[in-house]
Amino acid sequence: MSELSVDARRALLIALIRAMRRAESRTGETHIQKCVYFLNHLMGVSTGHPFVLYKHGPYSFELHDELTAMRIRLLLELVPRAPYGPSFVLGLFAERLHQRFSRTISANMAALEFVAKRLAPSDIGDLERLATALYVKTRNPDAKPDQLAKILVNLKPHIPPPLATAAVEEINSLQLSPAVGQG
Repeated sequence: MSELSVDARRALLIALIRAMRRAESRTGETHIQKCVYFLNHLMGVSTGHPFVLYKHGPYSFELHDELTAMRIRLLLELVPRAPYGPSFVLGLFAERLHQRFSRTISANMAALEFVAKRLAPSDIGDLERLATALYVKTRNPDAKPDQLAKILVNLKPHIPPPLATAAVEEINSLQLSPAVGQG
C-alpha cells in the first residue's frame, strides 16, 4: 500500500473504532493501541504509527498524539465508561471524513473487521499477551514457538510461561487465517 495522507489514516482509525464499537469492544486508548498494532503488523495495513515495546505491550506515542489531534478536530470524543475509564466515540465530523475516504476504507474493510471482531473484544491482559507475542515474532521471524514464548516471558516476566506459549500459538494460528493480509 502506498503512503496514506494524514486524513486517510485518520479515516482508517475512525473506521476501526466504528468496527470495534460494533464488536462491543471497549474503545479506550489501550484497546485502540493494540488493535492498530494488529492492523499494522498482522494485517499489513499501515497507519504510519511506529510502535515500541512499552508497559502493556506495543505502544505508539505518535498514535496517542494522533488520537488527541482527532479529538481537537472533533473527529473523536472521550466519554466516561465506568469502571474502565474513558472510551473513544466518533465525533461531530467523523462521518464526513469517513465518507470522503470511503474507497480507502472499503479496500481495507476485511482487515478492519477481522481485527475488530477477532481481537478487539479481548480483555487488556489478552491483548497485551497477543500483541507482545506478535511483536516478538516480527523481530524474531526464524525463532521456534518455544523460543518466542521464552523471549516473551523475558520481556514481560508477569506473563506465566503457559500463557506466553498460548499467545504465541494463537498468533501463529491468526497468521494462518485466510482473512489475514487481505488489506
